[in-house]
Amino acid sequence: MNSAAPSKAIIDLNAYTHNLAVVRRFIGHDAAIAAVLKANAYGHGLVPLAKKAVDAGVRMLAVAIVNEGIQLRQAGIQTPILIMVQPDDDTLEEVLEYHLTPMISTTKTAERLGELAHRANRMASIHCKVDSGMGRQGFSLSTAPSDLQYLSRISHIDIEGIATHFPIADQLDDTFTYNQIKTFKQLLKQLDKRGIPYEIAHAANSAAIVNYQGSIFNMVRPGLMTYGVWPAKNPPPQNLLKPVLRWETRVLQIRNLEPGASVGYGRTYKTDSPIRAAVLPVGYADGYKYNLSNNADVLIRGKRCPVRGSVCMDQIVVDVSHLEDVQTGDLATLIGTDGAESIPVEELAERAKTIPYDILTGIGQRVPREYIE
Repeated sequence: MNSAAPSKAIIDLNAYTHNLAVVRRFIGHDAAIAAVLKANAYGHGLVPLAKKAVDAGVRMLAVAIVNEGIQLRQAGIQTPILIMVQPDDDTLEEVLEYHLTPMISTTKTAERLGELAHRANRMASIHCKVDSGMGRQGFSLSTAPSDLQYLSRISHIDIEGIATHFPIADQLDDTFTYNQIKTFKQLLKQLDKRGIPYEIAHAANSAAIVNYQGSIFNMVRPGLMTYGVWPAKNPPPQNLLKPVLRWETRVLQIRNLEPGASVGYGRTYKTDSPIRAAVLPVGYADGYKYNLSNNADVLIRGKRCPVRGSVCMDQIVVDVSHLEDVQTGDLATLIGTDGAESIPVEELAERAKTIPYDILTGIGQRVPREYIE
């Protein structure tokens, strides 16, 4: 562990490749993959995972904002990059400069991009987002055929893709999701009848990939499942996925606390009997959620050790009374496996009353990432 860093996240690049292969098993060989790498690859590290995705043969890389796309280009990555949040007009010149493909939701932005592309004497590829029920960005279903026909006539604009998104595909046999798939298919037929050209249709996120085969068009956008987290509420008996991230720290200090001692801000934990307590140098500033106060375990020497007291900005305290010979410097696992015990990211999310995305993307920048294969 880096002596300057109190904790580290270990990223298994081979596990990421394995998970992409699992995606391929679900979607078959006729659909392409756009690997979703937004938010620093869900906290795992944008450039290293992007390079691994490229090595695995994905068709596109998908990020949220223009700056993420620029980082990938500056790292030498030439694979097509989809910007999934419609860029501000101020960033459209960079979209062209770095050969990025924006997801467009308004005719105004498409017009502006077309003007800039005309000046640069080049074509700008775009994907058009259609709101089939997510309620965020996108052309409305009722106006999408005419809107996209208008876009197809803008000089120097090429509609490469048509996309939509699902809000509750993690639920099995959901009527709302089935209706989204149906209406999106109807839209594509309308576009075909109008002669609006496009190459790619994509809708399926991780949850839809495992739950709704009908949502798999000729490209999919897996995110969460590629990082080893099952994306739906029906995990298989044996997880097909491999966790990509492990988060660990070291025991900073061992203390003996007497009965009636309190631990942490607010004195939310008081000892009933003598305990041995281990201080770990990690806290909510690193992404270890405050809601885990008195409400989580860490693994030390293969045993669960409960968090005692409030999670502080930079430290937590855990009860190690049941461990023999625990010492300063012992490894403490926050997310991952130690011996027969495991603390998956899903467990921390459930205890913190949040979602795995929040846990992964919340691991702070002062936690260095170490890459292994």
